[in-house]
Amino acid sequence: MQPSSALGAFFGAMLHALFPVHPAELGVLGMGALEAWRKLPRTGHPPLDEACSIFAYKDERVSRLVWSVKYRKSRRGAAIAGYALYRMARSWRAVVPADMTVVIVPMPVSRKRRRERGFNQCELILDAMEKLENGDLEKKGADTRGRLAFARDLLVRVRHTSRQTMKDREERLESLQGVFAVNERAMLLPAMRAKPLGYFIVVVDDVITTGSTMKDAVDTLRRAGFANTYGLSLAH
Repeated sequence: MQPSSALGAFFGAMLHALFPVHPAELGVLGMGALEAWRKLPRTGHPPLDEACSIFAYKDERVSRLVWSVKYRKSRRGAAIAGYALYRMARSWRAVVPADMTVVIVPMPVSRKRRRERGFNQCELILDAMEKLENGDLEKKGADTRGRLAFARDLLVRVRHTSRQTMKDREERLESLQGVFAVNERAMLLPAMRAKPLGYFIVVVDDVITTGSTMKDAVDTLRRAGFANTYGLSLAH
């Protein structure tokens, strides 16, 4: 085992010892992805014009599902979250014009936050979504029309901000100005720049609270010329 892996395992064990798994978390992680999709309560309204969410965060099972992925790096939680987000993304794909490519982009984290956690929870969820997409493609055989594309490197976070949960909406909007940027080295960017209106971009996040983070991410991509950019979160 590499030193970094051993250290991660040690801190993981410490985390589980200090914060035992909550019964609601055990309950939601014990569900199948389809069962969770059917049983978890939906959010009542879109958090903002530029985005929508699936589940109601106020439900303890939903908030614990988010926690399990965000702080415990739960692969089971990521699979459940990925399934729900994949179902929504696929439903959008069905109504987006056939000549447009749907691109799924994870909400990026800062380098500081990645060092603290060791991962980006939205990338874990994206892994689960891509696994489902690849499985569907195998069933379809060689026909890849209408497939989802995944761009982990398109959007980057160029400035670290303090945690947003204790700030009001005005403070969040002010602190998030200039946080995101389009990565000029992104693999898909040359093709997307050649035909910006040929792409429908979906920025995926685990949870939207006031919507300020998602709005800034969406606005960044729209200012870069990708007018058809929207947000999608697991919970609100």
